[in-house]
Amino acid sequence: MAKISFYLVDKKANESKLFCFINYGLFSVENGEKKYLPLKYTTNIKVIPSLWNNKTNRVIESIKWANPETYSISKFAVEESARERFNKINKDLALFELETKGIIDRLTINNQLPRHEQVKKELDRLYNPIKLVDSLETVNFQLFNLVQFIEHIVKTSAGLKTSTIKSYNVVKKNIQDYQKKYKGTITPQNADIDFYNSFVKYLTGLGLAQNTIGTRIKIIKTVLNFASDKISNVCQDYQKKSFSKPSEETENVYLNETELTAIFNLTDLPKYLESVRDMFLIGCYTGLRYSDLTRLTKENITSDNTIKIKTQKTEKIVDIPIHTKVRQIFEKYNYILPKSISNQKYNEYIKIVAERAGIKEPITKQYRKNGMLANLTESKYNLVTSHTARRSFATNAFLADVPALAIMQITGHKTESAFMKYIKMSAKDNAMKLQSHKFFNPLTIAR
Repeated sequence: MAKISFYLVDKKANESKLFCFINYGLFSVENGEKKYLPLKYTTNIKVIPSLWNNKTNRVIESIKWANPETYSISKFAVEESARERFNKINKDLALFELETKGIIDRLTINNQLPRHEQVKKELDRLYNPIKLVDSLETVNFQLFNLVQFIEHIVKTSAGLKTSTIKSYNVVKKNIQDYQKKYKGTITPQNADIDFYNSFVKYLTGLGLAQNTIGTRIKIIKTVLNFASDKISNVCQDYQKKSFSKPSEETENVYLNETELTAIFNLTDLPKYLESVRDMFLIGCYTGLRYSDLTRLTKENITSDNTIKIKTQKTEKIVDIPIHTKVRQIFEKYNYILPKSISNQKYNEYIKIVAERAGIKEPITKQYRKNGMLANLTESKYNLVTSHTARRSFATNAFLADVPALAIMQITGHKTESAFMKYIKMSAKDNAMKLQSHKFFNPLTIAR
């Protein structure tokens, strides 16, 4: 339920408008910590500052509310006027609260809370229609360049996650820097295949990986598609196959059961490394992202011996059987898991843990640098990150013959082809898995 708190705009004025903070559960996560994002909205309700009660969020009854024109009529008229205005202000406040909560309820779809812009637009529709009309009339999409379209999407689109907004803003900065370098403005009308080739070359020159460039091209295609719905003269090159998002295979590692056991059996770890080790292992046996691991409590454990949690990224509820090692870790901490740390520190510490566990297999990965292929060989422990836990869960479960579709219910992959690309099964892993199949074991068939 939304909580609404009113405050004076100007405490020194004879009469002051009220603004409010509307906290309805919208939040972002920064460095593993939840930060609530209340909406600030200025109302048209005016009060006498000295008659405002901060604790009750209502005005105090007083003769001062009377209309001055009643002073020459009678004492009764003055008192009646004061009482009427006092009651009206408090009723207006109660109605504002009721309407606001109703707006939030209506805009909440499938437990997805509305963005500030959505709520503000509906409040303006009720309480400030002139302002709403003015804001709508100022939007002339025909004059928008690509950066302005990105800004408009970020500002007005419903349900954009913090991570998505961040990605859009990164692309905006890339385009702005590109425009400065080449002294031009990119618009939906001139975002053709020549721009695509030039922009990809520019991003490659920044040393970005092909998959990173691909993600940014995908956002540009989304923006151009949005622009096509608003104006009729958008260059359609973005729909061509040649305007595709670059991609390449990445060398993301997973840890096998032997390596996980080595990590589990580590002793004499400093407290900070022990905590990271334990959280990492929970991830390896649940498939949960770090952002979800840090929110696990005893309440997430069901009577059916599963972990049930609504994931932060997809907002889907997953039900995961509790592995014995996960149960041991929960019991070790009396079901109050270690406090979360920043993802940066977590990734730094888990590499130390993996190194101490002897996970030093040399891994050679191929990458592009300034458009040229290059090789880099480093120890496996140096490639371990928070996401390695999730990938290890998916790969080990698949190798243990857990059906792919069952694993996908936990990882959230929508297609089996996407899932198979996600897991990191080596050629040797594949051979060992096939070896137990009856096709490769004639003796099994003969029996």
